[in-house]
Amino acid sequence: MNNLVVAFVSFFLATGAVAINFEFDIDAGLALPVENPYEEIAQEYEMNQIEFGSSLNKKPTVKVSNVNSHGLHEFTPISDTIVQSDTKYYSFSVNTTSGLGEFYELLIFITGNICTQPSNVGANQTSLAVYYSFNSSIFTNIEYSTMVLFENGYVQSLADVAVNSNNNESVLYIVVRAPENVNKTATWTYQIGVSQNDLVFQWDDQTWAQFIDSDDDSALVVTGNLTNVQGLNITELNATRSQFSLYVYSNDYRHYFDTLNSSWCAVRNGPALMNPATIESSYTSRQGSLHQQFHLTGLNKSTKYIAYLISDFHGSDFGGAVYRPFEFETLDTEACELIYNLEFCNQIAYSVPATPGGSKEEVRSLYDNQARNLFTNFSKAIQQISCDTEDTAQFSPIKTCSDCISSYKDWLCAITIPRCSTRNITGYTERKPGESRNSFINDIVMPNLSYYEVMPCVNICEAIVRDCPAQFGFMCPTTNETIRQSYYWDNGGQWPTCNYVGKLTVVTNAAFRASMVNWFMLVLSVALTVLV
Repeated sequence: MNNLVVAFVSFFLATGAVAINFEFDIDAGLALPVENPYEEIAQEYEMNQIEFGSSLNKKPTVKVSNVNSHGLHEFTPISDTIVQSDTKYYSFSVNTTSGLGEFYELLIFITGNICTQPSNVGANQTSLAVYYSFNSSIFTNIEYSTMVLFENGYVQSLADVAVNSNNNESVLYIVVRAPENVNKTATWTYQIGVSQNDLVFQWDDQTWAQFIDSDDDSALVVTGNLTNVQGLNITELNATRSQFSLYVYSNDYRHYFDTLNSSWCAVRNGPALMNPATIESSYTSRQGSLHQQFHLTGLNKSTKYIAYLISDFHGSDFGGAVYRPFEFETLDTEACELIYNLEFCNQIAYSVPATPGGSKEEVRSLYDNQARNLFTNFSKAIQQISCDTEDTAQFSPIKTCSDCISSYKDWLCAITIPRCSTRNITGYTERKPGESRNSFINDIVMPNLSYYEVMPCVNICEAIVRDCPAQFGFMCPTTNETIRQSYYWDNGGQWPTCNYVGKLTVVTNAAFRASMVNWFMLVLSVALTVLV
C-alpha cells in the first residue's frame, strides 16, 4: 500500500474523523505521473520562478530563546548535516488561510530523506529521529512532541491543526536528532521538507519503469503509461524537461541502498555509473500511449545492472519520488543489435540479428525498408475491400479495414524483423550463420555469429485472421507441434518466451488445435488476390 494512503488512513483513524462531503486535489502517489505530462513539460518547467504558496515568498524566520533554528518554507526542502548525538532545530510558519484547512482542518505534511549515513548503521538499527510540535518548548524538552523515525532513509508524518486553533499553533517546530555512534566522527546528510498541500518527498512500491531489451553494449528502458497520445505531437516534446530521470548502478552496488532505498536524494547522489546527463532520453507512442524511453549506451557485455527511476517535483530543487529499482542484463556477444524508433514498423523495439560492421541506423533502415516493401502487395489488396461504405456492404460489422491493416502490419513486422537473443531459453530457436529462416536474413543481413531467435507469439497471427476479410484466406497454426515450427506462446518468467508486436495482451494458453500454414503463405495469398 502506498505510503501517502497509509498516512491518510492513520490520520483519520487517529482523529476519529467521520465521513463528510468535501473534496480536494492531491497526488495520492498511486499514480505519481501527472495526467498531462505534455502540459507539465511544455509549460510548467518554463516558469522562471515557481510559487507554491504565500509562505514561500515570505520566508519567515522563527526565533526561539537560546536556540538557533532554521526557517522551513512551503514545498522548499532544505539540506543539512548532523553529527552523532547532535540535534538540529527547525520551524515552519503555518498559513492559516490556505491548504486543506479550508475544508476540514490544517494538515502539514512532514517528509524527509537521509542522503548519506555512516556505513556502520545497519538495516535494523535506529538512525535519525524527527520530533515535531506546535509547542516551542520542544526545543528545550522533546517530551512535548511527537516522534517519528527514518525508515529505509525516509520519514513522513502529518501534523494537524484545527481550523479554530489559536495563534499559538501557527508555528510548527521540528527537531532532528542523531543517535550515538561508536564512530565519534559519524555524519549524516539529510533533507527535510514541509508542505500544507502534499508530500515533498515520496516513494512508491511499483517500479514504473520497464526494461525492454538489450544487446551486448546498450539497453532500452521505458516508463509506464504517461497519457493518451491523441492530439499530441511526440516530436514536439522535449524529454530534457521531463520530471522523470534514470540512474544506473553497477550490480556490485545492489546492496548499497539496503538501508536507503526509499530516499530520493540517496539515489540522486550515489555512485551511479550513468545519470540523466549521460543517458539519451526521448518520448515514444508505442502501444498507443505516451512513454518516456531511456537509451543506455556504453555498457559491458554479459553484465548485470541496477536501475532507479526517480521523479522530480517541479524541478530538482523541490523534492521528488523514488520508485522500486529493477535489474537488467546485457547480452554476451555481438550477434544482436538493439533497434527502435523505426518509421514503418513503429512497434518494434528489441534486438535483431546484427549486420557485421553495420551501425544501428543502418541495421534499423535495412529491416524497416524490407518490411515496407513487403507491405506493398497487401496495401493494394486491402483497397479492393469495401471499407468506407454503408454498413450492409462492409466485410464485418465489428472490424474495419484499419483494424486489418494494423494487425497485418504487426504480423509482417514480427516475421520480417526477428527478435534476437544470445540466451538459450525454452521456445527460442538457434540460428547459425547462413541458417536463418529466410533468404533476406541469410543473403542481405548476413549475421556472422550464432544467435537464438525469439519466435513470434502465435496470437499475432490469430489477430489478422480475426481482423481481416475471410477472402484473404489467412490461417494460423493451432496445435503445439505446429506452433513450435513458426511461432510460440508466452510462458511467463523473467525472459519472454515469444516475441509480441502490437497492442494486444500476449496469450499464455498453449493448448491449441488445428493445422499449420507457413508465414509466407499469407504473403503469397495477398499477392494472388492482387493479381486476380
